[in-house]
Amino acid sequence: MLLYGVKNILKNLRSILRNRALSLAAWISTHISKIRNIEFYDLIVLVAIFVYGIIFSYFTVLKHNVFQSFAWDLGIFDQALYTTLRGKFLYYTPELYLNLSGCVFAQHISPILLLLLPIYAIRPSATTLLVVKSFVLALGAFPLYLIANKVLKNKKISALLALIYLLYPPLQAANWFDFQPQVFLPLFIFSSYYFMKVRRWKLYFLMTLLALMVQEHIAIIIFVLSAYILVSHWKTLLPALKDRQINEALISIATMMLCIIWFISAIHWKGSFPINQQFIERYKAVGTYSVLGVKEDPLFLPVNVLLNPQRAWDAIMYDYPIKLLYIVLLFGPLAFLPFRSTLSLGIFALLVPFLLSNYWAYYTIGAHYPLYILSFIFLAAVNALKQIHPKAQLPILEIALMATILLIASTSPLSPMSEPFGAAKMRILWYPDVNLSPTEHSESLHDLLRLIPPEASVLTQNHIFPHVSARLHAYVVPSIEPYENDTTYVADLINKSEYVLIDFYGWDYHTEMVFNMVVNNETHGVYALGSNSLLFKKGYQGSPIFAHYTEHRSFPVYKDLQVGSGQIVPDPYSKSGFVALCPEGFMGSGLFGPYTYLLPGEYNITFTIKLGEHDDGYIGTLDVSDNYSRSILSRRDIYGFELQSNEWTNLTLSFTSTKLRTSVEFRYFNSGTTDTYIDRVIVERISSIAKADSGLITFNARDLSHVSANITYDGFLVHQQNITSNLFWWGPYTSLPPANYKITFFLKTSPLPQWTDDKILTLDISSDCGVNIHAERDVNSSSFLYNDDNNSDWHKFTIHFTIEDCLENVEFRGLNPSPKYNLYLAFILVEKVS
Repeated sequence: MLLYGVKNILKNLRSILRNRALSLAAWISTHISKIRNIEFYDLIVLVAIFVYGIIFSYFTVLKHNVFQSFAWDLGIFDQALYTTLRGKFLYYTPELYLNLSGCVFAQHISPILLLLLPIYAIRPSATTLLVVKSFVLALGAFPLYLIANKVLKNKKISALLALIYLLYPPLQAANWFDFQPQVFLPLFIFSSYYFMKVRRWKLYFLMTLLALMVQEHIAIIIFVLSAYILVSHWKTLLPALKDRQINEALISIATMMLCIIWFISAIHWKGSFPINQQFIERYKAVGTYSVLGVKEDPLFLPVNVLLNPQRAWDAIMYDYPIKLLYIVLLFGPLAFLPFRSTLSLGIFALLVPFLLSNYWAYYTIGAHYPLYILSFIFLAAVNALKQIHPKAQLPILEIALMATILLIASTSPLSPMSEPFGAAKMRILWYPDVNLSPTEHSESLHDLLRLIPPEASVLTQNHIFPHVSARLHAYVVPSIEPYENDTTYVADLINKSEYVLIDFYGWDYHTEMVFNMVVNNETHGVYALGSNSLLFKKGYQGSPIFAHYTEHRSFPVYKDLQVGSGQIVPDPYSKSGFVALCPEGFMGSGLFGPYTYLLPGEYNITFTIKLGEHDDGYIGTLDVSDNYSRSILSRRDIYGFELQSNEWTNLTLSFTSTKLRTSVEFRYFNSGTTDTYIDRVIVERISSIAKADSGLITFNARDLSHVSANITYDGFLVHQQNITSNLFWWGPYTSLPPANYKITFFLKTSPLPQWTDDKILTLDISSDCGVNIHAERDVNSSSFLYNDDNNSDWHKFTIHFTIEDCLENVEFRGLNPSPKYNLYLAFILVEKVS
């Protein structure tokens, strides 16, 4: 009996499996048949969507990997989704000073984020959000294609419109900037509009609810669209009521009521989250309407406009050329077709708040704000095409496609032609310049990030935060102006953090505050080094990892430093291939940056420099400074007699530092007397030991005092022949710490001495205003009777001396100059030697 029962079970199971297999085969056969029946233009749209998603996923992730994504907004949403998976509902930390609960809903009611959790849970990372964003925006093209095909009855024209959507500059620009929930708007609004067209009411309301879940303000947008549909179908309202039929007019009224209920509920819900009243104006973005005079809440914008028409006009005219160009970039890719539709009235009703603002991102492409009205613009274009004769629709869209391609060439974030219009230059586009190629700096930051354990607490800056935001205890340095109690807030963040990662390229007020607290309180030690960044670890006292960044670093000028009165030019004979040119005739700051760090120790800083044709006079000054030029660590004047024309030469500045330095600059100041080329700056740490802060320095005519001497046009100090005086020069009353010193005086006589036993000058080093003489040397005429370096008429005279206590008011003097000659001083070089 048991065997019989088992056979029966196996027989039934075999029968079930056979039936299931047949059903599966039939389903596959049916769907393969459907796939085979996909028309050409359907396939074109699907392929275009896929290609767009792949391209923008790749490039936005690449942009993220070179640290051009930010806490605001990618890091915020990454952390909010991650913490939700860990049991803390949409919690994020970057705005805890303002948002006391730390919940995203305190800023905006965006439950749509919860729909991302299943996808995000597969790979919790900021890059997941960038890929999702690219494909969600691309998918908006499909319901738009369906809408156009439903209205225009032409798949070719519909596919063309979908392609214009994917090439649309504001869409691509919005895709480029981090992540925001508004990316769902084109997909949901197009879908809801399509389902209304085909009268699939359940799906319509589903898509409408999903759109409302993006943000509370979307209720206003859906309300305006529903009002337009109601007006368009007004005549069908009474017949529908009589016949008890559901139509577009009734659905629009129901949608408007839903929007009102949702908006009121969302605002009430949002108000239940506590906000620090110190930042209430920032929270309400009052400053974005300062020209208009908004002082309380931008929601009362219409009241401000009615009560202050003059200020409203001033607000509209603020940055009006850029605002006008913004309108061109919104409507130009569609050949201004939307203007032919009455829906354009709704578009401008939604656009006016942006045009009244003085916040640049509201009225330029590059941020996510065009996504609020993007769907309206394309729906208006579809309605406008419907009013045009069918034979004219295709030529108009072909013109629109050409206009889009021309605009995208100069405005797409992927186009190199858009760079001149970006934030760093013409300020027409909102996104900044981005170099997508990995650099030593970006690679070193990734090295530091790999040292931080996945769940460790970490504090870092805005541009690094998205790389650590997928954790509960990630914090960001405040990116706002100084405020009351910010010291307490920052100290609390440091106390919570096991690791602190500082990038000196992202230096600002609060970063400096964090750095000073970490260094001065000695709670964290330097754990690892980057090319221009430091990783601190709580309680760490060992030697830093990646010490090679301190021992030898090279800064190619064209990549790492900034050029003032000059330009970057190619030079095939240089090591870098491109060099900075400070041209003849241009004076002032020729080179500065890179605001890097230096650990305590002894350093050699070598500038690779080349001069054009020149004379013996003053060329310029090299220096190394710290603390935004407030502290000069080393300084060296350059004179023409030291360098040959058109030859690369290394000039080295040495110094010692007893403390960790930040904001270190390598600078060049140009006199404009000749073309000066600078290739690179090489930093070498000779020793980790430093007993005092001192460095190579030069003094010339501008630093020294004199009575009987004059300064020549080329920067020399000259004591004229036939003038008798006890003093040639004196000064500069500096201080010297204990060390061994080498003091070099660069002198010249004219005419050359004819006798070898003449005393020309006495050189000495004194302190305390000449009271104590520490070293001196007589210079005789025989010293000038042979040529020194480079066949020059200039001669070096060196004095070595040692001091054991710090000296004050030190002078390097020239005494008792001979009246038989014109005596010239170029400069005095002060060096500390081993």
